[in-house]
Amino acid sequence: MVRRVVALVRSSRRTVWLPLLLGLVMGVGGYSATRGAVSFGDPTLYVQCLAYAALFCLLFPLLFSVRERARRRDDRGDDAIAVDSDVTARADEDDRAMPAGKVSRLRKAVRFEYVLRAPGLLRDALRVFVCWAPYVILLYPGILYWDTGDQVAQFFGMSVFGQEPGQIWNHHPFLDTYFYGSVIWLGHAVSGHYEVGMFLLSVVHAFLAAVAVSAVLAYLRGRGLTRRPLIAVTATFCFFPVFPIMFASIVKDTTFTIALLGWFVMYLLLVDSKLASITRPGFLAGFVVMSLLVALTKSVGLYVMVAALLLLVIGRYKAKFKAVCVAVAIACFAFVSIFLPKVVFPRLDIVPGERQAAIVVPIQMVARVAHANPSDVTDEEKQVLNEYLPMSWDEMARNYVPFTTDPVTGYAIKDTGSVVDFAKAWLSVGLKHPRAYVQAFISVESGWLAFNGAPANNVEPQAPYPEIALQYQPLTTNALNDSTFGRFVPNGTPSKGQTAVKGLVRWVQDVPILNVFMYLTVWALIVPAYLLYALIRRRPGRDDVIRFIPYWFVTAFLFLCPVTIQLQNDHSSPTRYAFSMLVMGVAMIGVNLLGANAAVNDRQNHRQIQQNH
Repeated sequence: MVRRVVALVRSSRRTVWLPLLLGLVMGVGGYSATRGAVSFGDPTLYVQCLAYAALFCLLFPLLFSVRERARRRDDRGDDAIAVDSDVTARADEDDRAMPAGKVSRLRKAVRFEYVLRAPGLLRDALRVFVCWAPYVILLYPGILYWDTGDQVAQFFGMSVFGQEPGQIWNHHPFLDTYFYGSVIWLGHAVSGHYEVGMFLLSVVHAFLAAVAVSAVLAYLRGRGLTRRPLIAVTATFCFFPVFPIMFASIVKDTTFTIALLGWFVMYLLLVDSKLASITRPGFLAGFVVMSLLVALTKSVGLYVMVAALLLLVIGRYKAKFKAVCVAVAIACFAFVSIFLPKVVFPRLDIVPGERQAAIVVPIQMVARVAHANPSDVTDEEKQVLNEYLPMSWDEMARNYVPFTTDPVTGYAIKDTGSVVDFAKAWLSVGLKHPRAYVQAFISVESGWLAFNGAPANNVEPQAPYPEIALQYQPLTTNALNDSTFGRFVPNGTPSKGQTAVKGLVRWVQDVPILNVFMYLTVWALIVPAYLLYALIRRRPGRDDVIRFIPYWFVTAFLFLCPVTIQLQNDHSSPTRYAFSMLVMGVAMIGVNLLGANAAVNDRQNHRQIQQNH
C-alpha cells in the first residue's frame, strides 16, 4: 500500500508544485475565512497548509490515474461511442427491431440524441427541461433576487437606486432589465397577475438554459466523449438540484451563465475548426450575437469574451482567420463600451453604471488601511480618495467588514475625482501598508478558498466570528425589496413546494460524499486547479490550452467579487456569483475526459478544412 502511494506521488513530480500551491492557498484562505486576518506567527496556519498540501498531493495523482485508466479502456473500444450520427441511426434501428409498444416509445422519448442541429437540440432541451420541471413548478411563482426585483421595478417606472422614475441604471445590465420586465409584463397583461408573469419568466429562463446545456452535451458527444462519462455529465446536469433551482431563478448571474454556455460551445467549435468557421457568414453572425449577449448580460462577460478572442492569436491558425477574430473582439468591445453609452443610452434614458463598480476589491484594500491605521495617510492622499470614492476615509474606517465590500462601496454614483489620481493614491497607501492590502484581499475572497467561514455581514470588524459551511445556498423563496417590486409581489410565507425544495437542498448539503459537491471552493478553486493539473500532465497541444482559456478567465474574474461568504439575510450572493463556475466546471470535466476519439475527430475536421480552403 505504501509503495503504491509513493509511486502515485512520484508519477506527478513535474506537477507536484500545483497541489502544493493549492494546499498553501487553501490553508491561508481557510484561516482567514474564520478570522478575518492571517497571523503568520500562528502554528495552526502552517498545520492547515501542510494538511491541505498532503491531501491534494495524493488526491490529484489518484484522480488522474483513474481518469487515464478509464480513457485507455474506452479508447480500446470497450465503451466507445461513435463520433458522428451513426449512434442515433443505430439506436433508431434497435427501436424498430423491438416489439412495438409502450416500452419502445418511452425509450425513444427519453433517449438523448446529442446533435447540434436545431430539431434534435430542441428535443434534447425538452428532455432536460422535463427533469427540471418539478422544481420550476414547486418554486411557483418563481425566484427573483433582491437586485432583480429592483431592476424589474425600474422597468415598470419606479424610482430605484436614487434614479428618476422611468430611468434604468446600467449598474445591473440594461438588457437583463428589459428581458425580465418584458416577460413579466406579458404575463401580467394576459392574466392580470404579476405572479403569472414571474412564472412565465422562470419557465422561459429555464428552457433557454436547457437549450444551452443540450448544446454542451451535443458538443461533447460530437467530439467523441465515451458513453459512460457522457451519461454521467448528462445525469449531473439533469438531476443535481442546484441546476434547476438556479436556472429557474432570475438574476443576472444565471442569465449570463446561459449566454456564456451558448457562446462557449461556439468558441469550442471555432477552435476545433482552426478558426475556419469564422469565415462562414451564418456562423459569424451567430457568434457575434452570442458574443454580444455574453457582454450585455453581465459586465464581466465583455472582458472574458474579448480576452479569449484576442488570445486566439497565439494559436497555429491562418493569419486571416485570426484577423477576423480580433476584429470581432474589437467591434464588440467598441459597440458595448462606446456606441451604446454614447448613442443608445441617452435615447432610452439609461443611466451608465458607476465607475467604481469595477474596483470594489481595491476599495476594500484601502478601507482595511483606513480601519487599521486611520491616521497613517497624508492630507493629499485623503483628499484624492474622498473625491473619487463613494465613501470618505473616515466612513470606510467605521464601516469596514473583512468579508464584504458593500459597507464601504454601497450604490452611490460619484463622478468627481480622477481615476489616475486615485490609482496613484491607492499605490502610495499600498506601499506603506502592503500587508494590510494582502490581508484585505485574502479576507474578502476567502469564501472561495475555504470550506467554512464567517457570515459576511452583521459581524463586528474584529474576530472571533461564528462559522458556517460555505456551500451553494440557492434561494427557494423570493428576496424582494418591499419598497420596490415587493409592493407588487410581497414576500410571503414559503409555500409547501418551496419548503420541500429547501428541504431537499439541505439534505444534499448534509449527505456525506454528496455534500462535497455543494461546497463553493470545490468548483471555484479545487476543480479549476485539478483541471490545470490534468492538462499539464497530458502534455497538451496549443489547441488544448486554448479551449480552457474562457474557463480560466471566468475563474480569475470570480476573485474580483465583492462578497464570497453567505450573507446572513439570505440573499445568496456567493451562490449566484459562483454558479457559472459550477456549470462551466461540469462542462470542462467533460472536455477533460475526452479520449483518443477527440484527436481522431480533430484530424478529420482539419482535413475537411484543408479541402474547403
